[in-house]
Amino acid sequence: RRDRVRLNTVVQKRVRAAGCAVVLLAASTAVSLAIEIDAPDGSPLTDEQRGSLDNGEILVHLTEVSGSAVKKATAIAIIDAVPEQVIRVLTDYESFPEFMPYCQEVRIEEKDKERTRVRYELDFPWPIGDRHYLLELKSGSESRGDVTVFVNTWTYVPDSGNINDTYGSWEVIPEGPDRSLVRYTVFTDPGGRVPGWAANVATNVAVPGVIEGVRTRVAETLKEKGPASVESSVEDDSAE
Repeated sequence: RRDRVRLNTVVQKRVRAAGCAVVLLAASTAVSLAIEIDAPDGSPLTDEQRGSLDNGEILVHLTEVSGSAVKKATAIAIIDAVPEQVIRVLTDYESFPEFMPYCQEVRIEEKDKERTRVRYELDFPWPIGDRHYLLELKSGSESRGDVTVFVNTWTYVPDSGNINDTYGSWEVIPEGPDRSLVRYTVFTDPGGRVPGWAANVATNVAVPGVIEGVRTRVAETLKEKGPASVESSVEDDSAE
């Protein structure tokens, strides 16, 4: 009889544990279901694409831009860190040369509560070569349903460099516990005599490299400082 009592107690404990696991699983998926995630081409994200993201893949799509031979790129990926940790890396502009592809030098030239003006010096492979320009960046957050999404946007300051134009954005979306979905959108017309097809090939190569650079930097930051060092709130135009 004692054995039966012990057995029943063990079974009850396991049932309760399984129930807790189900609750935790539901809580972890609730965040990702709270906001609809689009694929890079703007269509609803498929189960296959979701699986690719969970496996660490970076999904990239190039879109035609009216009046330009150069295409705009959109990429999405999962980073194993909470949004606050990703945001710190994405707004640490002067550290970009340490982890961003082709980035040689970055200087903050002007900063206030509304915007940050940053000078970039880049060295791209042939046929693009050296490029330099000034960007105006704005950082903040917006509510989408019950989810707070961090948004960082930039535009080219006209006649500030040797390119025709560039603009883009980062979006960082909470995706379950200790994970974020990032959406990276960028258009860069390098100007000069670079043909559109060459610029598009370069973009298709560079965009995944940028996200991998951010992933690596976030992982290094976590090892150095630990998750506890990251504050839960992020101010507009905070250090990246």
